Amino acid sequence: VRNTYESDAGSFAGATPLNTSTFVESWPRLDEALADVSRDEPVHMFCTGGVRCVKAGAYVKQKLGFTDVRRLEHGVVAYERWAAGSGESRFEGENFVFDK
Repeated sequence: VRNTYESDAGSFAGATPLNTSTFVESWPRLDEALADVSRDEPVHMFCTGGVRCVKAGAYVKQKLGFTDVRRLEHGVVAYERWAAGSGESRFEGENFVFDK
């Protein structure tokens, strides 16, 4: 649930960007991206710090009816900390953060 600028800077391999400029544009893009997906299929999402994923995850569950919605807890920021300690990462590029 990252905007276009963030997604262009870095993402996970195989992730589908929403191609948004602002967070409010996420709702119709999620509707479109998930329209033909079975409601039982797991939906994985990530964002920079985790807040947008909490909101988007609730939308995908409550509004779109998905039963298995997963998010990267505390976002890419926490994932980078974990990856630094483990020596492996599936994130490609850089994690753009607005308020370092």
